[in-house]
Amino acid sequence: MRRTQKLALTGVMAALALGSSILRLEIPYPILPYLKFDAAEIPVTIVFFLCGLKYSVAAELIHYIGLVARGSNPVNAAMKLLAVLSMLLGLAAPLRSAALRVLCAAVLRSAAMTVANYLYLFVFFPHFLGFALRYVGSVEALYAYTAVFNALHTALSAGLAWATYRAVTRRLGPGLSHA
Repeated sequence: MRRTQKLALTGVMAALALGSSILRLEIPYPILPYLKFDAAEIPVTIVFFLCGLKYSVAAELIHYIGLVARGSNPVNAAMKLLAVLSMLLGLAAPLRSAALRVLCAAVLRSAAMTVANYLYLFVFFPHFLGFALRYVGSVEALYAYTAVFNALHTALSAGLAWATYRAVTRRLGPGLSHA
């Protein structure tokens, strides 16, 4: 795929991600309902498979800027940005197996978000900790369930994006392929 095609696809998918966020195409995580499985990650991950890491990072940065420009809480949008970027870095790991890359992405995302959640709950917004603990009872359970959420979200986003990538490359040919 040529650079102009990659840039066009990046812009379209970033717009699709932003549209998904605006429309709130999300499903609450039953254990911690303030966490959401968000469809906006899927277009960005499709960009990763079709165009590569730098284009998917650009798509997610455009998504973040769009969220903040629309009035979203910048801290929450930054948490989303960190989750997606850490997942993309894990998917880009130089491992032979796709399953190992997804595992690396899930571990990296879960670790990054554990640190981010610590800062969020204990440094920046300690008043939110009591609200979060009402769902699970302990800080340890909160972190464990949040890590499970991040691993599940990685598997969901990467799995659906990979299925889309495979369908597109089967129909349009391997010339589109990056992964």
